[in-house]
Amino acid sequence: MPVCLNSNLLSNLILSLYGSATSSDQGKDFLTRLKRGLNLKQAALIIRPPTMDDSGLIYVSGDQTDAPVHDSDDSCATLYMQDPLYGIAQNRLVTIDDMIPRNQLLSSEYFRKTLSPLDIHYLCGFDCAYQQDSIISIRFVRSEQQGLFNQREKAFLSLLIPHMQQSLSLGLDIRGLRSQRQIYSDAMSGRSLGVLTLDRFGRILQSNASAKDILRAADGISEVNRYLRADNADIHQTLSDNIRSCIDLVLRQKQKSSKSEFRALSVPRLSGMSNYQLIVRPLDVDLIDCSDVTPFASVWIQDPTCNRDISVRTLMEFYSLTISEATISILFSEGNTTEEVANQLGVTRNTIRAHLRTIYAKTGVTQQSKLVALVLTSLASTI
Repeated sequence: MPVCLNSNLLSNLILSLYGSATSSDQGKDFLTRLKRGLNLKQAALIIRPPTMDDSGLIYVSGDQTDAPVHDSDDSCATLYMQDPLYGIAQNRLVTIDDMIPRNQLLSSEYFRKTLSPLDIHYLCGFDCAYQQDSIISIRFVRSEQQGLFNQREKAFLSLLIPHMQQSLSLGLDIRGLRSQRQIYSDAMSGRSLGVLTLDRFGRILQSNASAKDILRAADGISEVNRYLRADNADIHQTLSDNIRSCIDLVLRQKQKSSKSEFRALSVPRLSGMSNYQLIVRPLDVDLIDCSDVTPFASVWIQDPTCNRDISVRTLMEFYSLTISEATISILFSEGNTTEEVANQLGVTRNTIRAHLRTIYAKTGVTQQSKLVALVLTSLASTI
């Protein structure tokens, strides 16, 4: 089948390559597009080559989308375990004919036992380095009928090398940022702290789970058409002024934002419960590269009445507490008195006091207030 190499094919391949690198969704099709566009028997991406003890991590072209190679696919694993292009120079397209003369290849045991049963006669590929000298390899194979790779096809495939390098770097950066963002979001949610980011117009861009819960409750503050709105008119005006002031500070860029640059506000609640504690803070922004989705300010909302989900097991492991001692520590951190703790646990106040003496000795604190502060600021209130 003749291969039509043109700018449209190259554009679609590059688009698919970057889409695969930046998206966590299923349905990636870069290898499959390669297979169709260049009349290949198979295209394979070797992220971790198989060994005798490890099946590796390999993706291959499919009928519609790329697919991982499963342990049961022995033929594919064998092919890439004995990769004839292993150790080739990085960032350069190499064919199997560059490595070994054709007549010598056809008479080799490797060809008879590995390539020929799979109807593979021609193979080429390239390797790219990423993250601390790790190597990712891409291989293209053809049957005898499909024919060898001509100079034009090899030149076309070589055009993909710098894009493969860039997409690898971009994909790793994005995955790292996603992981960091998830860790941060989980930590803030564990502490019942709502966090939102706002664009240059004060519209909400993103919010963590705690912030969504607070705004959904609409108890004094809510989201209306992507903007924060306080029910109290005077408080709403102050909130809007604080947000505008922080964003203007970023736009003027007279100085980098810092921890000292923030606006604090107490937001009354319709339910009569303790006021929300709210802080607006400007963010560091490169105005040259900013866009409509660039965050200019962050908003932190704390519900002082919301009990933190403190891990009993984590508290036990941190301070070698028994389950009773950890439970008592958490109950005190939630604002309970000695009598209330005793009633909840069905013991006497003297028993609670005896436990407290042991808890003080294990944690190194000497007062109940310091124990409460220790529990609330420990990682046990986040995990």
